[in-house]
Amino acid sequence: MEPSTQTKLWDYIAEIVRTIKTSNQYEQAVHLVVDRIVRLYQAQTCAVILIDPSTEYLHVENSIGVSHTFCKSFRKKFAVGAIGEVLWTGRPFLIAERTREPMLAEEVQLEHAFDSCVCVQIGVDHRTLGYLHVDCTQPQALTREDVPRLQMFADLAGIAINKTRLHDEYLRLDTIDHDTELEKYTAFVRKFETALSGARAFNEPLAVLMMDVDNYKEILGTFGYERAVQFLKELGKLLRAELRSIDACGRYGFDEFIAMLVKTDLEQAVFFAQRFCRTVQDAVFVNNLVKTTVSIGVAAHPWNGQTTQDLLLTAKHALFEAQRAGRNNVFFYPAEWYASEHIVR
Repeated sequence: MEPSTQTKLWDYIAEIVRTIKTSNQYEQAVHLVVDRIVRLYQAQTCAVILIDPSTEYLHVENSIGVSHTFCKSFRKKFAVGAIGEVLWTGRPFLIAERTREPMLAEEVQLEHAFDSCVCVQIGVDHRTLGYLHVDCTQPQALTREDVPRLQMFADLAGIAINKTRLHDEYLRLDTIDHDTELEKYTAFVRKFETALSGARAFNEPLAVLMMDVDNYKEILGTFGYERAVQFLKELGKLLRAELRSIDACGRYGFDEFIAMLVKTDLEQAVFFAQRFCRTVQDAVFVNNLVKTTVSIGVAAHPWNGQTTQDLLLTAKHALFEAQRAGRNNVFFYPAEWYASEHIVR
């Protein structure tokens, strides 16, 4: 990158940071991210695409280079394809030349064909919010050295969005998610960090499970929102009943739960996860209307890390693998596996 372009990059970053500092509304910061990327790279398209937490479909939050009609009609599932892997694992991808990867380019294309493209995750606090899509009409207009720069813009967008959500959440001053009666994610993470600190100090095991309802969209579409929420509450109650008083559980996503098993090693945690899968499979929810299964990813200290980030990312990646394998699955890494060593940001 030429010195003048480098200077422009840091000017843009400083401008976005100032906006985030002075506002609890993310829209202006996200607009600046999109606009400044287009200016910096002469991009054909730049779009911030977020996950709607109520439906888990992707939608275009802010963009340049795509039409209003396209944005209104864009509604993709939070899937397991190339974009799904970006969303689940945080691993970005680069298409330097469309002719070398035409099938991948076709899969990730928005409204217009391109010759080079980068997609990076927008996430914060170990949660995925969506992804940033940037494409250009020239091959090699985007290269490997641009990926961390674009990730920096994506991280700023994530911080801005999360700041707004935290502000709204703190206004409610409530640690309980009342749709499920489980702890909100931020409250769960504080408890998890405290437990992990104790596990490290006393050389004890600690496990974390991330679980996802396999057919939630079908439940929502068939029975409606109110019964779907009632189902989530009943599933949360079932999970709490399986845990001990020293354990904890919380809501991770719209139909995703997270649980902490204190003084529990990897083998014991996997056994618990498999047993809970069977319990859910055998249960009937919402006045004998709803049947479902769950997929679970398991990670444990010290096998999968010493830090909150390593353990949560490993559990999240394991959940991704469990879902890729099909419904009603448990996935874990039988040997030592650290997210920080396998997921390059």
